Amino acid sequence: MLNVLIVDDEALVRTGIRHSVPWANYQMQVAAEAASVQEAIDVIHGPQRIDVVFTDIVMPGPNGLELLRWLRDHHPFITAVVLSYHNEFSYIQDALRLGVADYIVKTELDHPESIQSMHAIQEKALRNQQNRQELKNASRTRQFVCAMAVVGPEGRELALLPEDLEAASAHYPVNSNAWLLLYDRPFDEEHLLDMERRYGSDGILLTFDRVDAGPADLILAVSLFLSRDDFYERLPHLSVYSVDARAVLDRPRSLDGPEYVRLEQELSAMQWIWDPQEMERLLDTIRESRLLPSSVYNLFYCVQMQWRRFFPQNDIPAMFPMTGIRYWYQWLEWLNNFRTFTTTQSKLSAYAPEVVSAIQGLILWIDANFMNNITLTEASQKVNLSASYLSRCFKDITGRPFNRYIRDLRIDCSKKMLLQSNLSIRRIAEICGFQDQFYFDKVFKKAAGETPGNYRQRHGRTGLPG
Repeated sequence: MLNVLIVDDEALVRTGIRHSVPWANYQMQVAAEAASVQEAIDVIHGPQRIDVVFTDIVMPGPNGLELLRWLRDHHPFITAVVLSYHNEFSYIQDALRLGVADYIVKTELDHPESIQSMHAIQEKALRNQQNRQELKNASRTRQFVCAMAVVGPEGRELALLPEDLEAASAHYPVNSNAWLLLYDRPFDEEHLLDMERRYGSDGILLTFDRVDAGPADLILAVSLFLSRDDFYERLPHLSVYSVDARAVLDRPRSLDGPEYVRLEQELSAMQWIWDPQEMERLLDTIRESRLLPSSVYNLFYCVQMQWRRFFPQNDIPAMFPMTGIRYWYQWLEWLNNFRTFTTTQSKLSAYAPEVVSAIQGLILWIDANFMNNITLTEASQKVNLSASYLSRCFKDITGRPFNRYIRDLRIDCSKKMLLQSNLSIRRIAEICGFQDQFYFDKVFKKAAGETPGNYRQRHGRTGLPG
């Protein structure tokens, strides 16, 4: 029997799935349930073998897509199925890209198409079970000299030619678009060139010249390389890559938590735009830590957003779209173009880089302290510029006078608090840095076109008396 794990944060939903599917008809049995991604991982690492995972997508904390990513990278022989209420194309697309066997809407479990899907899931799970057992046997009985992974285009199933499968001593599917080929003798240069001609135009080849790992570890190494290292190693017009499987398997975890936050802060401070050495240091940190592509995207998206905050009148990032960027070398090109353009053609070129950096640092300080009484004199002493010069360059660079910038921060903060809290208007005025409620009412009405009380009432919040 195939052991099934059901992952959903709602206990009633898990119970409904358990009892609504005739599992025995598909040679399956529900072996365990999990209410979160971490619980699911703990179950999979437990003593009981799991063959099939049915998972929801939307859950508190790490979601179902993160679980699918983890399964693809660490347990490629576990068959994954998405059960969700969200019949949206973006979810379906992401799930299929991560190699799920199928995507079934929870409300359609008894639909004829879902029954057909269950039979297909059963067939795939049985194949995966067989492949997993063959791998175990191969690891005990055979020694291989070299290996090759053939990877096709993402999202398209890869079918190798029979003669290429026969030429290998053993072969195993890694996922729908990748195969692992094992050889008990070195493959010659002609064979490699033939494989490159057949599969390299749309995909890539990974060669493992030093095979000191079993087939299961090699499959895991291929999965990890494709999900993490390929992003950094991929180069244009290159289709064959030599890979050290052990180095891939032993690579430490990517940055997370405080380290990632610190990197985001350093990038958002924009010092690297004016300092090539700082830029190289940050790029080396990202590259060496092997941040996931999605994390890299988020970092540089923050750069765009921070630029718009710092310099709204110089909305240069609109000229540098992020669409179509898939690999690290493309990000390097994007960043270099971004940096070159901003330093040579923007309005900022009227000021020395040291001045722009000082203003950027000052903005970050103001953002953290705007609720206090900040004066132009205090700010000028902080950046070691005269008050008159600071006032002029602050307005030129940010597009807003110094006092206007602080006022806008306080108004934005007060709007959020009016809508998200029940604090009195007087207390909100104090927290956001206004000297008294009367002045707050006056400034708010001028900026928003209505009083704080009317703004709160119009958006459905009554709050406490002013």
